[in-house]
Amino acid sequence: MEQRLYETTIIVDPQLDQTKIEELVNKIQKMITDEGGSIRKVEHWGKKRMAYEIKKKQYGYYIYFLYDSNGKSLPNLEKEFRLNEFIIRDLTVRLDDKAIKQLEKGKITDFRKFGGSYKKQYSRSNNSFRKETEKASKEKEEKQEAVESTEAPAEK
Repeated sequence: MEQRLYETTIIVDPQLDQTKIEELVNKIQKMITDEGGSIRKVEHWGKKRMAYEIKKKQYGYYIYFLYDSNGKSLPNLEKEFRLNEFIIRDLTVRLDDKAIKQLEKGKITDFRKFGGSYKKQYSRSNNSFRKETEKASKEKEEKQEAVESTEAPAEK
């Protein structure tokens, strides 16, 4: 199977001590490498205030992983994230070709600042969102055409 570039961001309980956080990071890295993946980068973004409370917590400790994987480790990672009581939230995405090219050129050093649609979600489908936006744009065009057709005879 082909190796693809993924990124995972997890939010850990901020009250967890540093040794437990390091054990968790090592466990996740081992899960990725055991299935044939390779870690490119691990960043500890630290304790940050969240936009809203999750599990009655206002703060979380953020950890970012950038890695190559064939996809076999992803179901096991997702299961670990769901079962681990210290992981508050997680997001795993597959980077698209545009983001990978930018990364290779050295133009992207921090994906948090990149913006745009540089990633495709692993666990959720974007089809429903695309269909909704296409439907909304068609409705908007139809309304504009209707307004233009009613205004045109009045001007003559």
